[in-house]
Amino acid sequence: MKGIKVLFLTAVMSVLAGSMVLAQDEITDGDLRKFAVLSQSIEYMKKDISIELNKMIKAQEGMTGKRYKELAATKGDEGKLAAIEAKDFEKQFLALVTKLKDERTASIRKVNSDLATKMVGNKGKIYKKIKADLKTDEALSARYQDILAQVSGK
Repeated sequence: MKGIKVLFLTAVMSVLAGSMVLAQDEITDGDLRKFAVLSQSIEYMKKDISIELNKMIKAQEGMTGKRYKELAATKGDEGKLAAIEAKDFEKQFLALVTKLKDERTASIRKVNSDLATKMVGNKGKIYKKIKADLKTDEALSARYQDILAQVSGK
């Protein structure tokens, strides 16, 4: 009789433990909302970089958007810069813009990492799970799109 009670209690504990694991793996609408807010914030920061770079390009005498794209396509490679006959001021401008862009991108990565860890929760595990599951789970993706529309005001 004791053996049956122990077996029964073990079964009940297993079911409870299993449901707790499932509950921890479940992504809530609250988790998705935090993920959406974080994603929106990161997108706004990326757009801000683009706006700043465009202002710099427009303000630089002798520089056009088309020429900047040619310069940027070289990724600073001296051989490629020589091939497109880049002038010294263009090389210096490209280096300045690249440095600014890299610094701001690094800042965005840090903010994203910090917020994914602290805001979305569970030391970033929930953020990573959402990001991975959104690629394969259509139902989750649909829920996320609805929440993202609410967050972005669309």
